[in-house]
Amino acid sequence: MIAINWGTSNFRAYKVDAAGNVEAARSSVRGAVSIQPGKFLETLLTEVGDWIGAGESRVLMCGMVGARNGWKEAPYVSVPAKREQIVGAVIRVDAGGLDARIVPGLKGVDANGIPEVMRGEETELLGSECAQATHVCLPGTHTKWVRMEGATISSFSTSMTGDLYKAIRESTILRASTQNEPTDMDGFAAGVARSQQEGELAHHLFGVRTLVLTGGLKEDSASSYLSGLLIGHEVKGMAVEGKQVHLIGDSTLCAWYREALHAYGAQATVEPEGAALRGLLLVAEALAW
Repeated sequence: MIAINWGTSNFRAYKVDAAGNVEAARSSVRGAVSIQPGKFLETLLTEVGDWIGAGESRVLMCGMVGARNGWKEAPYVSVPAKREQIVGAVIRVDAGGLDARIVPGLKGVDANGIPEVMRGEETELLGSECAQATHVCLPGTHTKWVRMEGATISSFSTSMTGDLYKAIRESTILRASTQNEPTDMDGFAAGVARSQQEGELAHHLFGVRTLVLTGGLKEDSASSYLSGLLIGHEVKGMAVEGKQVHLIGDSTLCAWYREALHAYGAQATVEPEGAALRGLLLVAEALAW
């Protein structure tokens, strides 16, 4: 089988044997948003055509490939949702002689009835150890905060912190001082500490500029401080004090979130990498394939 996590910006594929062992893996920046309509099969063949040529005919995908502007829309499953409901909503796509299928995303509403959606993260949740957790966070461009009830995905909310961080570095007055990659944990911690003080986010953001101008913050640390400030405000809004939060995602980003969670009085555990693949394997096992 070929298992694919086809997200917004990246394409990650795994060639898996009958026992679930990964025989080969590869990735590229051909994310779903970069593919022209009608070109998904062509892109798939470009990326893993040699695997298909060697005899692989089953392809299971998750992520934005199933979005409205993806290969084919896989309708959302409403939360609360269990694995059986997600598996039951997997769709097929026309892929020539291949048996290609897409895992659906999830939809719900926040505490005030505003719609929430996810694609890809549901598969990571299925492949994770979060059934033992109540509160789960999946850091990323659009960070998901999920409430679990046993193995059921009960509800979730989204924070555009990653997108906001990118936009600030590219399109605001802070861009000149935030071009270095965030690697300074002390600078990050200072940003988190600032988020704990009185004042709203927009005011705190201008302080990144003034601290650099007056020598209170080294320019090399400005991106780390900005990251801490944004993630800190996000965590602050989640009211996590005293809670145990399970983190799923990129190990470096999870480490930043873990520090912010600790600062706000929460405990954090981190999922081993590969949750999306493990989720795809669990879905494949449950399919009538």
